[in-house]
Amino acid sequence: MTQVSFTTRSILVVWLFLALLISSSAKGRRSDIDRVLADLPGYHLLKLTELDVEARAFFVEHFPKANPSVVHADFDGDGRLDYALVLRNDKSQVTKLVVLLCPEEGHCRNVSETDASAYSGSVYLRPVARGARISQTESADADSSPVRLKFSGIRMMYFGKGEVVLYWNEKLNKMVAIATGD
Repeated sequence: MTQVSFTTRSILVVWLFLALLISSSAKGRRSDIDRVLADLPGYHLLKLTELDVEARAFFVEHFPKANPSVVHADFDGDGRLDYALVLRNDKSQVTKLVVLLCPEEGHCRNVSETDASAYSGSVYLRPVARGARISQTESADADSSPVRLKFSGIRMMYFGKGEVVLYWNEKLNKMVAIATGD
């Protein structure tokens, strides 16, 4: 009987430890976002409830555990996680995508802003995996070759209206956008 209770206790301790670890990781990410938002006064993350009914329903059905306004990945290949955030201004209602490169310590650096106000009810973000191949949509005027992402990218989707992939271009030392869908 003592052997069973010892094993049961050990299992409970492991489960409790894992639950605390997962909880602190989620809280750590949330506090990171809160710290980033503190550097952008007057803005909040665009909420799921601020999306149009169709865009919200699609997002909830296909990405139930994701936040439509956050991508957390290494965009520039430095081994540190960065942020892409869709933010809305509390007063003006201006909506924008902000890409922030985050050093291990200190404040994140804003490297790209894209105005999404015209599509604020339909915009949401998804990560694009390192190594993915992206191509410009055929309807775009520019003639460009497909790009294989060296680092993670950001897919900015305008539900039913189009999509753009942003990725870090090392040669230009900046984020570059490619229209990948109409």
